[in-house]
Amino acid sequence: MERLNKGDFVLKRKTTTTSTRAKKKKKPTPYTSDDVILSSLSLPDDLLVMIVARVPILYYRTLSLVSKSFRSMVVSPELYKVRSVLGLKESCVYVCLRFGLGSYNWYTLSSKRSGGYVLASFPMPDDDSPRVVGLGFSYSDLVAVGSDIYNIGEADKTTPTSSVSILDCKSHMWRKAPSMPMLLESLSAIVLDQNIFVLGRRYHQYGSWKSWLQVFNTNTQTWDIPCCVLDLASRTFNIDGNLHAVNIFGWVFAFNSKQGKWDQLVEIDLSVGEIMLTESYCDIDNVLYSVSKDGALRWYDTDKTRWRELKGLVGLPKLPSSLAGFGSYVKLTGYGGGKMMVFWSRKFSIHLSHMETIYCAEIALERREGDCWGKLEWYDGVLSVLAGTELVKVLSVKL
Repeated sequence: MERLNKGDFVLKRKTTTTSTRAKKKKKPTPYTSDDVILSSLSLPDDLLVMIVARVPILYYRTLSLVSKSFRSMVVSPELYKVRSVLGLKESCVYVCLRFGLGSYNWYTLSSKRSGGYVLASFPMPDDDSPRVVGLGFSYSDLVAVGSDIYNIGEADKTTPTSSVSILDCKSHMWRKAPSMPMLLESLSAIVLDQNIFVLGRRYHQYGSWKSWLQVFNTNTQTWDIPCCVLDLASRTFNIDGNLHAVNIFGWVFAFNSKQGKWDQLVEIDLSVGEIMLTESYCDIDNVLYSVSKDGALRWYDTDKTRWRELKGLVGLPKLPSSLAGFGSYVKLTGYGGGKMMVFWSRKFSIHLSHMETIYCAEIALERREGDCWGKLEWYDGVLSVLAGTELVKVLSVKL
């Protein structure tokens, strides 16, 4: 073995050190900007849009956090045109909350990076676009048609109006729609065959009130007023694809579209107006579902003309009563193919602050041997808010 003298050793050590430093200098510097990463891909915009169009809507919020480019892309008209051409349509849940006596805020159900789901807020444009500035039980109602959410009877502070505004859930921009021909209060609206049926009361004469029906065709964007009135303010709902209304006394009426009149149905019992006092109900595939005063999910059996409890639901916690807070604690909506999304809140305290957790459950529905069954897909807390937050409305849109 060759013997090295002192000078040789020092020389070799210096050479090794210099080489190590050179290697360190050659290491690539980590990117600090996601936009740089995106540009380095050198992918054409059209190709990126085609790729993102195939990503499920639930992940769009996560994508929007990657870069400004993705933030713009997920609300661009081009993206949804591509999705439409590819035949990609998904249900997306929108939730309207009101904090105390403050403003109304919108959220979407989105996926979390760590897994699970969260209600994610999205900014509204700071311009003159119409907003939900006075949504309430007496003055207005919200319905979803396709990718749009209609605010029927947009209120101005405490004064009802005939205004109608539309939230485009693709761009999250508001626009004006044709106003209702008649000013109504205590509105209740539902959607049947792309038409919005709006029932509300109007002062008649001698201290009496009448309930009038107005119909909005979302395709032609025109209003129609069938010649029919009800004596008492009512809430609308769908049974077997037909428009029905119930008043505070539990009287049920079916709308006869051919004759343009309301027919009272004496054989239907809706628990003495229980559904009138709550918004804890929805229709899915022409079946009416609601939450009972005992907090149980149920469905209306038209053959036996009575409410029946939804079977299955192993693992679903007991829901608050539908009559607690006049239904503000439980909200239901259809979701995708034969599924139901249920939202409710529970109070808790932390560091002397009173808070609420908003929970969401996804339930798969099935008809089996004359019964309706539900299978709990998942449930979890999706948002923590201050106590007193109102769960105003939950809607499912198609994007």
